[in-house]
Amino acid sequence: MSTDSSPNTTHGATPPVPDVLWGGTVFFKVEETIFEVPRYRFTEYSEVFADMFHMPQAAGDAEDVEGRHRDRPIVLEGYKAADFAAIVKVLYPVPNDVISGQYALTKDEWVGVLTLSTRWQMKTMREHAIEKLSKMSLTSFEKVTLARAHKVAKWLKEGLSEIVKQEEILKPDELQTHLGLQTAFRLMWIQNQSLKRPQVTSNTHITLGSLGCCNGHAMFTGSTNCQHCAREISIGDPEAMYVTPSSTATYKYGNTGIELGISLGILRCKNCSNTPICCTTYYCPSCGSQTNYGSFWIISSPAQNTNADKVSVEEVFSDEIASYESWSQ
Repeated sequence: MSTDSSPNTTHGATPPVPDVLWGGTVFFKVEETIFEVPRYRFTEYSEVFADMFHMPQAAGDAEDVEGRHRDRPIVLEGYKAADFAAIVKVLYPVPNDVISGQYALTKDEWVGVLTLSTRWQMKTMREHAIEKLSKMSLTSFEKVTLARAHKVAKWLKEGLSEIVKQEEILKPDELQTHLGLQTAFRLMWIQNQSLKRPQVTSNTHITLGSLGCCNGHAMFTGSTNCQHCAREISIGDPEAMYVTPSSTATYKYGNTGIELGISLGILRCKNCSNTPICCTTYYCPSCGSQTNYGSFWIISSPAQNTNADKVSVEEVFSDEIASYESWSQ
């Protein structure tokens, strides 16, 4: 029996296996903690460390080069040992992390990864940390604070928009404590714009679907017909009805700011100019509340409110948002 282990020439030669070179280990000192880690992933994922390790060394004793030995580590001033330990976990995952497909890091550890990856130009690590933190429970104030510390545009937009859209009137002292005086003034200005009383004019577009009960639920769930000319009035048609000139309205504070109350009697059919909807008492199909024809409230879709708030934040904070977006590219 032949024991020849030479490659089968019928199928061609086995391709050579490339050398695996880790480039040795390096010692770092962060606060009072010494870290000994393979240096290859620091050079692979960080432009800062790649430049550092590829700098030509001065002639002399190689033993004196920083990072070669525990007694002469590379000292990283101004950094936290906990943050460095966190990014080491991501750069050199243990087998359990690889098998499970995820890292067992806390929110604070991911913030540490984001801090160092941003400062050391580790773009892949930074994007991964942002993705992980975005899936965690971040308060509106945390989003804004982290966004400004690490230049994350989407967190800034999300956090500021969430603060503006909250039901309560913004409190100046709380905003100043968390976000600073200038941001507090800007956010209060945005909310003040949204709380301005809407005006009822002949150009006001009111749809059948925007007529709500006192609890903010839609009173009509399907199309109807004008009681005079029988023209169909669909739920979302803004051209089917208009309001009479010099109409009056009532106002109240609601979840989306100041809400507008009207009487069905001020509505007119675009086709015949008569009152299209019967002026009687209605019962809400959602909550069962009784609503007199003179006590309807205008409701708007959440999508419209969200978009309006987002546009306002993006407009007022446009320069800051743009600077973060350009930084991430």
